[in-house]
Amino acid sequence: MLLAGGISAFGSQMSMLALPWFVLEQTGSAGRAGLVFAAQILPTALLGLLGGEVVQRFGPRRVMVCCDAARAPVIALVPVLHAAQVLSFGLLLGIVVVLGVFTIPYLAAQRLLGTELTHDDAVAVTKVNSVLEGTVNLAAFAGPAVAGLLLTTLSPGQVLLADAATYAVSALLLSAVPAVGSARGTVEAPRGLLAGLGYLRGDRFLGMAALSSVLYGLLFRMLWIALPLLAFRRFDGDPAVGGLLVACSGAGAVLGSITAYAVASRFPPRLLAAGAAVVIALPLWVLVTGATLPWLLAALALSAAAVPVLNAPYFTLLTTRVPPVWRPKVLQAVITVNALGGPAGFLLAGFLIDRAGLDPVLYLVAMVATFASAVFVTAAWRAGPTPDTGKAVPMNENAPTVERTRAETAAVILELYRAALDNDALTADSDFFEADGDSMAAFELTVGVLRELGVDLSVGAVFTHPSPSLLTDAVLAVAAGRA
Repeated sequence: MLLAGGISAFGSQMSMLALPWFVLEQTGSAGRAGLVFAAQILPTALLGLLGGEVVQRFGPRRVMVCCDAARAPVIALVPVLHAAQVLSFGLLLGIVVVLGVFTIPYLAAQRLLGTELTHDDAVAVTKVNSVLEGTVNLAAFAGPAVAGLLLTTLSPGQVLLADAATYAVSALLLSAVPAVGSARGTVEAPRGLLAGLGYLRGDRFLGMAALSSVLYGLLFRMLWIALPLLAFRRFDGDPAVGGLLVACSGAGAVLGSITAYAVASRFPPRLLAAGAAVVIALPLWVLVTGATLPWLLAALALSAAAVPVLNAPYFTLLTTRVPPVWRPKVLQAVITVNALGGPAGFLLAGFLIDRAGLDPVLYLVAMVATFASAVFVTAAWRAGPTPDTGKAVPMNENAPTVERTRAETAAVILELYRAALDNDALTADSDFFEADGDSMAAFELTVGVLRELGVDLSVGAVFTHPSPSLLTDAVLAVAAGRA
């Protein structure tokens, strides 16, 4: 799976250069080349949440195989139709949009498959995620460079055929990966495109961490725009300096992936991610000073290296914390929301640089990074030392001193169910999902259980115990010290 993911990522990064280059060679229009970039991102922005539905229905391995198997002929259509002299620009944009559609569920499926293959072991999942981060970062670092070298001797169409071959090879490798199914238990699969977003709103840690993820996506896009201008303004327009700044960020990300793998077994994912969040932000303040080039390069490399050290345990928390049946939609929701921050970062950076200059943008990058890291560290601190996997957790300091029988506890929980779902007809065996329960109702239930019974339940506990009777069992297990 890891080899297939790396090959697929390498092909995607080659396409990121080869497709616009193909347009420039055929039309000479930078505007049309920009439209090709936008067409690749547009499906994620508009249809991203559908990816969770697809992964939930068909499973991560099958989705990955189908996506790579479909992208191979789609990207090959460009040189084939061009050779047949029937490729118009509108048709090219349509092909690129289709390519983007098949890319939507791939990343979420990849992370979920890694979690399933490691059987939810936190250390193993973190190591798998660190390797995935490394392959993506290495592909982003080397893919365009290799494509650029190939374009000196081959036509863009031939490079696109090479891209198609990488997708085909990846699909063949993935087809050999053993199928592993996530246990669903008695929980019904969540319904609705917005289910993943609703779950994030109901989970304090994941909601705050998702906000940080969006902010990081915003600021790093702003930084990508600002770095070439930094070289131009402070170093007499030396293009070599611009290349060094970008290259140090890429090299730092690759080294950070190696670091994440090495330290995965030494620190809990929550603490590892929180520490990395601090390291992401602090070096970026060097950019607003008059630091010399070596300091700038070191700051960029250090900040970039911390990104995969955060991402690897973050994706581990994201997958192992959420009940299996909810993972596809929750993970796809995070990826989609994060993707929306990218275009906003590009647009905001360009607007501010045109009107206020470079320095305000660099200050804004450092401030947004600091705020995003503070939000993430706060979320990690509040999450507590034990990852939330849907089990009930006692909060003894808030527990009432009055002991209740099972019947009394069941009566309290039934009333909480009726209030949270606004349905007085519910019985002890009523199903939470059939009663149109969502993450906000689940969160209200957990608050009520804490208030009335002194037991702190995760939102996931409601999903894995989806009736008043089953939830009563979970609460009593906590009270008896058996959770």
